[in-house]
Formats: sequence, C-alpha cells, structure tokens
Amino acid sequence: MSRLVRRRRSLTVVATTLLALAVPAAAHAATYTVKTGDGICGGGDLACGGLVEAAAAAVAGDVFNVAPGTYASAKFTTNVEIKGDLGFTVDGTVEFSGGGVSKLSKVAVATGAGNAPAIYVSGGGGLEISDSIVVSRDGFGIFITSGLGNKIVRTGVVTGGTETGAVQVQTGPDDDNVDVTVESSILTGGGAGIRAYTKNNQVEVLAGRVAGDINLTLRHITAVGSTNGIDIDSRNAQSLLGGTGNIHASVTDSIAFHNRVERFPGSLLPILGANEAELIVTRTMESGDPLTLFQDPAKGNFRLRSDATAAIGQGGFTPGESTTDIDGEDRSAAPTDLGADEYNNAAPVAKIALATATPRTTQPVTFDGRGSADRDGQATIAEYRWRFSDGAAVNTTQPFVQHAFAAEGDAAAGLIVVDSQGAASPEVAVTFKLINGTPPGVAIVKPKSKQTFRTFTTTTKTVTKNGKKVKVQTRKRTKIQIAGLSKAKVGNMQRVLLTLQKTKSTTSKTKCRFYDAKKGLRLVSCTKPILITARLVKDSASGEWTYSVPTTRPLSTGSWKVSAYGVDTTGAFGNSAEAKAASVGFTVKK
Repeated sequence: MSRLVRRRRSLTVVATTLLALAVPAAAHAATYTVKTGDGICGGGDLACGGLVEAAAAAVAGDVFNVAPGTYASAKFTTNVEIKGDLGFTVDGTVEFSGGGVSKLSKVAVATGAGNAPAIYVSGGGGLEISDSIVVSRDGFGIFITSGLGNKIVRTGVVTGGTETGAVQVQTGPDDDNVDVTVESSILTGGGAGIRAYTKNNQVEVLAGRVAGDINLTLRHITAVGSTNGIDIDSRNAQSLLGGTGNIHASVTDSIAFHNRVERFPGSLLPILGANEAELIVTRTMESGDPLTLFQDPAKGNFRLRSDATAAIGQGGFTPGESTTDIDGEDRSAAPTDLGADEYNNAAPVAKIALATATPRTTQPVTFDGRGSADRDGQATIAEYRWRFSDGAAVNTTQPFVQHAFAAEGDAAAGLIVVDSQGAASPEVAVTFKLINGTPPGVAIVKPKSKQTFRTFTTTTKTVTKNGKKVKVQTRKRTKIQIAGLSKAKVGNMQRVLLTLQKTKSTTSKTKCRFYDAKKGLRLVSCTKPILITARLVKDSASGEWTYSVPTTRPLSTGSWKVSAYGVDTTGAFGNSAEAKAASVGFTVKK
C-alpha cells in the first residue's frame, strides 16, 4: 500500500470520527442508573442491574451512572459515558469497540485471573478514562489497538505480569493510526509502564498490509517500577517503501526510568525501508533512586517524599493538560513537580485512646496517641499537643501522656499532632467518666513508732520438781505482729498490703532491701517493693487487719520500716491516712 493511499485512508478515518463527534446524539440516547439487582434495562426502563445489561441496552451517547458495587465484565460496542463513584469496581475486562469516543471515570477495574487486560480499547473512537485504578494480574492493564481520542488522566495503571505493559498501545497490519494522551497518571509493573509497539511481517508487506502509526503525548506521568518506564519498539513494522509503523512520543514534566527506543533500521533487506521511533524528552527525570523519591515504592506508593528535591518544583505546565494531579490537588501553573503527584504536605491524622481501664480522680490517667499517623507515609510526627477538660495542657514528643483530674464526673482529653513540616491535624477527643480515686485510709496501730523488738523472749516460770520449787527459764523467738485499722473512701475494702523495708542496710540510691515471707530479705529496685498481703478481720466494723511475721523466717536485727496500702473494690490503690500512721519505723535487737 502506498503512503498516499494510507494517508487518504487515515484522513477518511479522521473525517468520519470528527463527523460522528459533531453530530448530536440520537434522540433516544438516555441517562441510565446501574445498580446491582435492578435487572434488564432498555427502552423506557432506565435502571440496569449491571454493566452487562447496560452494554446490551446502550446506544451512542448514552450515559450510565453506576452505583457502588462489584460488577462483571462487559463489552460496549458503541460510544457511551460511564460515570462511577467511590466503591464502583469491575472484576474482569471492560471492552470498548465503538466508533466514537467513550468515557469512563471513577472506577476500579481488576482482572482476578489469567492474562486478560483490565480494559481493552478496539474501537475507532477510543476511550477517555479518568480518576480510576486499573489492575491486571498477568496481562495488560489497558490495551489499546485503535482510536484517535484515547486519553488516560489521573489514573493508576498496574500490571502484575512479568513482560506485559501497564499500558500497551499496539498496531498491526491494516490498523489505523492510534493517538494516546496520558496525564497525571502512575503506570507501573511488568515489562513497561507504557509500551508502544507496531508490527507487520514481510508476507503482509508484500500483500500491501502495513501497520499504523502511534503517537503518544505523555505529561506529568510517573512510569517506574517496571523493566522500562517507556518502551517504544517499531522494529517489526516493515514496508517496501518505508515510513510505516512509526512511533512518535513526547514526554514532559515526568519521571520515567530506564526508557527504551527501538526502530526498524531498513538494513536487514535492501528492499525494505526504515521507519521512525522517537522519544522527545522535556523536563523529565529518566533515572534516580526510587527510595529517595517516593514514599513507599516497595508497596507501589509512588507519591513524592517531602524531601524529593530532585522532583519537587522542577516541572512546568502545558496549557490544556490536567490542572490537578493524580490525587486531585492543584497543579495549574508552573513551577510544578515532576511526575503524577504534586507534592503537598498533607496534615497528619490524630488518634487518641484512653489507656487506663478505670479512670479515677487524683490518680494518673494515661492517654495513648500511637494511632496517629503522618499521611505522607514518612512517620514524621514531631509533636503531640494534649488538652484536658480541666483546663490543663501539655506538649510532648512522645505518643503517651499522663494527667490527674481532681473532680469526679464527665471528663475529656483532646489531641492535635504536628508533623515535622509544621502541618497540624484537626483535634480529636476521647470522653470518659471519672470516679472518686481517693485510696483507702490504712492506719498502723502495731507496732508503735520506734518500738523495739527482741529477737528472743525469755520467760521464767516456777515449777515443782522432785518436791521442790524451782525456776525454769524458757527462751522463744519473739512473734512480731503488725496490725491496724482501714476504711475505704469509695466502695469497700478489698485488701491491705504491707511492705517491710530494712533501712540503713544499703548505700545504693536505687536498690532497697525488702522482706519476702518466702525468700527472706531481698535486694530489689526501690520503685518495685515486695508487697505482703495482710489478713482482713471478717465483719470488723473498723476494718481491722493483722499480719504476723513467720517465726520460721524472722526479721533480722536492725532498723525496719513498715508501710501500709489499701485497695478498695473499685481498684483504687494507695493510702490516704496521715503519713505517721501509714508508715512506722521500729527496731529488732538481740
């Protein structure tokens, strides 16, 4: 086929397409709703039960508003507009083969099995897809073989295959020219982020069948995470006269790593002419370290890091391209950032949790802010600002804080987190009730302050032996008893706990010697004393309690201090008695 014949055919296709776009939609074009369970549609029934039903009813110019839900594969043979919303997903392939330009927006399309493309465009008009996510497990994410009106805007396209392209643009024998524009989109996985491929063999050349040309316009794309970011290959497009199966691509303000360009040189057989394959690069990063550019490339998060200075502010703006990035954030004027994402420091998200099971007055209540997060994915929360309903406030660099409240009743705590760039989150709060936290009062009655105990007690008793009165001395270990009174401020008494500390027996500032009824004297941290449980006297109106030091494991000689603590039935722990009654010193001597 001569270049002139081919050009006439291309012009005819263009004219036919423009005419189709210029003619108003037929009078019976309608707006449908698509929702699972709505059944078959068409005619006067404008409620479709799925995309399959929608495709069966569709005529040129129809609009389908799709409700959230998961829908099956469908093929649209005429140009339509499909508008989704958050939660609109397709499990399988959506194909567009109409003569006019179709539109698809706000959808997540994913192939669950096999190597089928998630979206297949084979119609003369093409497809405009925007604000979507497209994933194929083993095949092409978007496969385009036809159309002059193809456009991919603010969309993430992923392939899980090893050799496939996230976006594959391909022409073969007798295929017309294909134009594709990609803006503010992330293309990743497989052999290429976007691949353009033209092909025909010698037999087809001799029969006058040649491949069409491909034109790519790429603006603000991120094509990384693939063997080649942009892969242009026209080596298999051959012609007796040359100049067919050409590929022209321009990439602007983008990040595209490891690009590859191959063409048919025309030297394999003298009769076959060369073709063109070119990639024109403007303000585009073609190599770099993903770890220093993107927030989490290992998990497919190719949004820019806050410190990606090689990309931030390094781009321009082309009139007519998308004025928002892949997340819908403004990029309507230069300087812009390279790639699909326009970095804007997003405010972090605060989360607060009450970490104390039963909050009580006068006792520390713990709050936990570990659920807070910096949405940039770089764990850069620098400050936690805590506010309490009693008017107190404190700022910390750690995600925990403790605060004691004085009054019973309803209470609250609020949290604002601030990232390292100064962006603050909205405040979040937790509400709770405070019960009286005053611990029981526990008074030590025995021993008396500064009382001295002998390790052994000697008693003399007169007995008659062999008809004579004699004095007999008995030596017994002294039984040291500790006793007192208790009263719960809230609820009832549950337990009385004691510590027996031997004083003046160590020079350590952090270690103390405490008595253990099972192991004797032990050297432990002063902040973790050994607690001994006393016996509450049953039915005692005054809360009597007692404890006897076992004679099998007696107290050694020296200075001692006994301290008492109470636990009530609400769980309050401590001692609200006067200090001189809560702790008493005594001595043990030989």
